[in-house]
Amino acid sequence: MPVISTLLLVLLAPPASAGTGTQQCAAGHVRLTFDDGPHPTATPDILDTLADRGAKATFFVTGEMTAARPDIVRRASEEGHRIGNHSWNHPELTTLDRAQVRSQLQRTNEVIERATGDTPGEWRPPYGATNDLVAGAAGDVGLDSMLLWTVDPRDWADPPATTTRDRVLQGVRPGSIVLLHDSTGRNTPAALPMILDGLASRGYCTQ
Repeated sequence: MPVISTLLLVLLAPPASAGTGTQQCAAGHVRLTFDDGPHPTATPDILDTLADRGAKATFFVTGEMTAARPDIVRRASEEGHRIGNHSWNHPELTTLDRAQVRSQLQRTNEVIERATGDTPGEWRPPYGATNDLVAGAAGDVGLDSMLLWTVDPRDWADPPATTTRDRVLQGVRPGSIVLLHDSTGRNTPAALPMILDGLASRGYCTQ
């Protein structure tokens, strides 16, 4: 082949990475979500892993924990992760009256905004417990997007990291929302690299 033709082929060929994104996400997207933080050591470890892998997640933080460690929430936001409202101190909101629910959520909105500069757009009720009163109180403070989950590996009960990995990978489907914990799941930081490897090998991307 003439040299000029060879050069043209090289110049006109798509970059080596052009098809990589499509190939990596061939199976679709999975949302990784972490509840109950930020934790002083587990959350930074999780953020390090996500940064190393170029993965994204959503952190549903409590106001109480955010007020104690705003720098960690700020870091998560600055690194491109979503920050959601998970109440002030994790009560079962269905046991409260409307004013109490509003207070739980509004106070948390305020500390998240102080930490990140943004008001959260999503929220998750502790234990997934909600009703019309709770949803109405959330709407009162601008929280209209409630995100629950479809895959629960019960990492809060501290199973071995490999068990958490297996439960996640067995449960995921395109569009799955995975519930994990960065405050109460002691083995979750160790499980995360294995989860990300397994998702990637199956053609999933995280968001």
